Amino acid sequence: MTAPSSGPLTLIIPPRGRAVLCVWTAVPGAAAAPFLFWQNLWAGLAFCAAWAGLVWAVQARACSFVAALGSRTLRVYAGVVFPVEQMLPRGSVTSALQLRTPLLRLAGASLLVLSAPGTRVFLPAVDAAQADALVRALRGEAAP
Repeated sequence: MTAPSSGPLTLIIPPRGRAVLCVWTAVPGAAAAPFLFWQNLWAGLAFCAAWAGLVWAVQARACSFVAALGSRTLRVYAGVVFPVEQMLPRGSVTSALQLRTPLLRLAGASLLVLSAPGTRVFLPAVDAAQADALVRALRGEAAP
């Protein structure tokens, strides 16, 4: 399975968006690490190594993320070892929610949540302008 290389509208997670995702992943581990170091040095070191592996996995998955809007479907590809493809018929998308936290706003990105009957698709930390264009395309509006 390969991701589409071209199409009417293709979204990827930009480097600043990937940095935001890594910060969101690292902060809980940084908050929990002192409690494990307080219990035992080796437990703290093992926890930090495991959490660093988790942050690396989030970075790798974010690098593999592609969302492509075609004439009839929205396809979302993600995954490194086990690639996953999720496909939504374009007409079945019932709502689109665009969230922008202060950190995402600084990165010029937004979290896009698309709802369809029976599913919800999260497009994390995509470029804000691309997310606006996707929402307009799903609504059937012309680009400005």
